[in-house]
Amino acid sequence: MTQSRSEAFRLEALRSYGLFGSPPEPDYDQITELAARLFNAPICTVSLIGQDEQWLKSYHGLAICSTPRDVSFCAHTLGAAEPLVVLNAPEDPRFYNNALVTGAPDIRFYAGAPLIDDEGVHLGAFAIVDTKPRLHFSREERSLLKQLAAIVTARMRKGRDTRSDEALGGFANATPLAVITATSEGLITFWNKAAEDIFGHAAVDMVGRSLDAIVPERFRDEHNRGLRRIAAGGPVKLSGKTVEVVAIRSDGTEFPIEITISSWRGSTGIEFGAQIQDITARRAREARLEHLAHHDALTGLCNRAGFSARAKECLEKDSRATLLVLDLNALKAVNDSFGHSTGDALLQAIAIRLGAFMEDESVLGRVGADEFALFFSGKDDAYSARVQTHRILDALLEPFHIAGHMLHVGASIGYSLAPLHGSDTDELLLKADLALLAAKRDGGRQTRLFDAGMANQLAVQRAFKTELRQATERGEWELFYQPQVRLTDGKPIGAEALLRWRHPTRGLILPAAFMPVLETHRIAFEVGSWIIDEACAQLVRWRSMGQDVPRVGVNLFAAQFTTGNLEKVVSSALERHALQPEDLELEITETIMLHTDELLMSGLNGLREAGVGIALDDFGTGFASLSTLKQIPVTRLKIDRSFVQDICEEAHSAAIVSAITSLAERLNIEVIAEGIETTIQRDMLIQLGCNAGQGYMFGRPEPARTGERPHMIAA
Repeated sequence: MTQSRSEAFRLEALRSYGLFGSPPEPDYDQITELAARLFNAPICTVSLIGQDEQWLKSYHGLAICSTPRDVSFCAHTLGAAEPLVVLNAPEDPRFYNNALVTGAPDIRFYAGAPLIDDEGVHLGAFAIVDTKPRLHFSREERSLLKQLAAIVTARMRKGRDTRSDEALGGFANATPLAVITATSEGLITFWNKAAEDIFGHAAVDMVGRSLDAIVPERFRDEHNRGLRRIAAGGPVKLSGKTVEVVAIRSDGTEFPIEITISSWRGSTGIEFGAQIQDITARRAREARLEHLAHHDALTGLCNRAGFSARAKECLEKDSRATLLVLDLNALKAVNDSFGHSTGDALLQAIAIRLGAFMEDESVLGRVGADEFALFFSGKDDAYSARVQTHRILDALLEPFHIAGHMLHVGASIGYSLAPLHGSDTDELLLKADLALLAAKRDGGRQTRLFDAGMANQLAVQRAFKTELRQATERGEWELFYQPQVRLTDGKPIGAEALLRWRHPTRGLILPAAFMPVLETHRIAFEVGSWIIDEACAQLVRWRSMGQDVPRVGVNLFAAQFTTGNLEKVVSSALERHALQPEDLELEITETIMLHTDELLMSGLNGLREAGVGIALDDFGTGFASLSTLKQIPVTRLKIDRSFVQDICEEAHSAAIVSAITSLAERLNIEVIAEGIETTIQRDMLIQLGCNAGQGYMFGRPEPARTGERPHMIAA
């Protein structure tokens, strides 16, 4: 048959269906709407190709019903058996100057499966169109498109009758992918045959049931939180995106799935559709070593290597970027208190919550045990970056419900900008890490943008980090104790525990040399907890030797204070050593308190109510001491040594001390002075209303010696 006769035969067959030039019908519109959801495409059409015209029997996402045949993409499917796929039309020599590409509807991606009847006649095409190019269109997607085209052809042949619904149901039940739809409340409205096979639940049991049935328990709170946000009018952040998550079968076993979520506004409000594939077999086939080299096994996010590689790719496309490094404050405390399984589940939930901030060309990674990194391509505005960091901190303030526990997580964020702070990922990561250290040094739960001054601290920090960790592992930390006495008669009223480092080669190292680095080190919480426990243990040893030491004071690190479980750490130590709360005093600095929120303050209040003493160290040297007194349950003020040194020569220092003692008396707060070295200083302090003190006059800080009278309580 010649080409002209073949075309004439085709046109005659097309006319026999009585559809060319006819108006849209609901049966066909249902198919195009469903396909648009399944393939996440804004446009889907049923195209019939006439002699000079393309007629759109259904045109989901378009406002036109016909075009000239010479601009029709679908006309190119005539004579073909397989779908025509155009990934990027402007780069395709057949279509780059097509009017539908250069103008509305701005076609970029096209995939059309030919409509072929039982006699092999090509009638047109079933097509999906996107205004954005795509990187690939898989074999499974081509197969699905062909199945949809076959359904359309069947509809054309059989007309509008009750079998149209059966055809849709047949497609849904024939596809190997689970197709599920649900309301914004999470109630399932459709469950196909593949969903029955994948999850093990029958459709009759699942329709009307909550999606919680297939969501692991540890993720349900986060899942329902997202549903509530959407029901309240918030955006559907995962709509149109394909993600890999963990689901649960009817027998309770967990397995990985790949899910593509679509959303639309239905008659009852926002509705969802999900296309789900069980990827257990795919995961098994993948090269495991390659995956582990670039991904975190626990969260599925990029690890440091994978994050750097992805960020590098983004920087090659756009030199502007913001890179954030986020450090969690409470992970170790959660592991210690509730076990590593709870800590792991918390990390997974945090990864999900951080994923809500991801945009196009952005990267999220877990780059350390308790560190995450976020990369936003094309964004180098400092103000916008600062706003984003605070949004992330605010999101993490909401508690996580894990394994029956309500967990509070704090975080600190450091960030850098490209190209301002660097042009490659390693440099940006390094400078974001330095900014993170500054945020943690300022008390945590802060955000800091890198500045040049931070780089000067890098050498010292690097030199100490490894040694500090080794000091903890080898037990090189020691506590020295300095006596605290009543000034009028020298009677001991307590002792302050002071940290020292017994270095194997450099000998005894004082805090000034290591404390700035230790305070921002990950081991600060561990060391701080050890100090509390060891000081309590020493108090018990002294008392067992018959020594009357009323109490012992310990200094807190910011890391201890911001974990959220200080009350538990202190209470456990007191209980372990059979001590009373009045036997312990916690010393905190004003800097720590100024960066502590009301949530963590409640733990300090609980300790105070139990009887633990709270001393505000270095009082009078900060900028908000008076306002701080209104916020924290202080029982004692420590007058800084800078006021004591020249108290006899400098009138201003004497006036400040007098003001502090007067204020303390009115507030019913005790006062103790630091750095007393002479009897003249002692007498002046007594005259100004200070009745307690410590300093070289009464005893230098010394280690506790077992078996002999502690030197610290010799006046």
